[in-house]
Amino acid sequence: MLFFNSIARVYHSLVSPPTIPKKQDDAIRIGLLGASTIAPFAVITPAKSHPEVIVAAIAARDIKRAHAYAQKYNIPIVHSSYQGKPLSILLIGFLIANLPSQALLDDPSIDVVYIALPNSHHFEWSLRSLQAGKHVLLEKPCCSNATEARRLFNHPLLTSPNSPVLLEAFHYQFHPAWQIFLTQVHQYPGSIQSASSQFYLPWLVLGKDDIRFKYSLGGGCLMDIATYCVSSVRQIVGRQTKLSPTEVNYRPDSSFLGQSDTEPQIDKAMSAKFLTPSSQSIQIQGDSAFTGWPSFLPYSWRNILPTFPWPKSEAVFEPVLVDTMVQEDGVPLQHFSRRTITIWNHIFPFIYHRIDISDLHTLRRGDDIVKSWNDIRYEKAYNWPKDDKRAVVYRDWWSTYRCQLEEFVNRIKDREGSGVWIDREESILQMETIDETYESAGLKPRATREFEI
Repeated sequence: MLFFNSIARVYHSLVSPPTIPKKQDDAIRIGLLGASTIAPFAVITPAKSHPEVIVAAIAARDIKRAHAYAQKYNIPIVHSSYQGKPLSILLIGFLIANLPSQALLDDPSIDVVYIALPNSHHFEWSLRSLQAGKHVLLEKPCCSNATEARRLFNHPLLTSPNSPVLLEAFHYQFHPAWQIFLTQVHQYPGSIQSASSQFYLPWLVLGKDDIRFKYSLGGGCLMDIATYCVSSVRQIVGRQTKLSPTEVNYRPDSSFLGQSDTEPQIDKAMSAKFLTPSSQSIQIQGDSAFTGWPSFLPYSWRNILPTFPWPKSEAVFEPVLVDTMVQEDGVPLQHFSRRTITIWNHIFPFIYHRIDISDLHTLRRGDDIVKSWNDIRYEKAYNWPKDDKRAVVYRDWWSTYRCQLEEFVNRIKDREGSGVWIDREESILQMETIDETYESAGLKPRATREFEI
């Protein structure tokens, strides 16, 4: 039964919700910049179950691709450009030729722009969208580097009263599983000793010519897969905590399957260690082209082959003295407990996840360990706790993207929501950490785009 419930949950999350509500008259109308592969997961499918969201329009560089995309996903309007000279629009089933129409950003019926363009275009098209009065849901990373991030988030278009809403789309943060993991971490009375995060993609997922491997487009593992790792550890130790790189290693583009060194500034994989001001040890590992094998394969196969690790984030705490007992010989017997909190598959927890809360107990006489044992419990959180009012609104089958969309709409409509948000300081500090990590690796931060409004 649990297996079939899991299949149903994933189906409703990624394909079709159990019911499709009627759209409200004041529903927010979203326009897509780019015919991206992520938009169906991030916006199109989540919008189906939200009564206040309509995916209304798309614009792409290739108008034919935009038409095909619109027909596939039932998007009613195709604009011929992002912004500029109006040409023509396609209504589902009817091509209206030789009639003037607005470009997407000039369309007054569009309230929100979803930007899933190459990273190098995020800064410019975010500013253009904000100037057009649109709210912006912006794919991570928010910009190519910290310079662009500071210019974007400190721009008068965002800091003036009644400015549009801009959200960097770190979707996993909005799911209850991640927030409950963080609650477990931050409510524990001990001090964090170390934190780590890992995320790997199999090498077949991204082609060698993928935009994520182009320096000119703001590519690199640290700008894609590993940016989740940086985000995760920053939240574990505190979003405002400074992370100083101490050791950084990367696998270059040329090392993959004998490719030539066409992108010398590109990292296909990134591993980095950091220290916080309080000497906490931080580590991240990300790989955009991992060559291991899935961990669900038979052990006899995996025993002779490298395995594919799950996404994981973890916090390890300093040992805590639980009790001291004085023995007959006068030597104290000390009971220590060391907690480790781990979340598995925090990036896509709606598919499956697990939170492990492990306490390693040791009895010590001086420097000698007399006895040790481990107490561990497991938790899952596909929704908020039953006594939490947020559980009434959320659904067990909601994807991370659906949770994100819920809070994005709440912010636009000035409602309380879940309280989860990614603010300007977090987005800027995220890019500062990425820039410093690249520099520590001997690589250049991604290039700044010259654009002003």
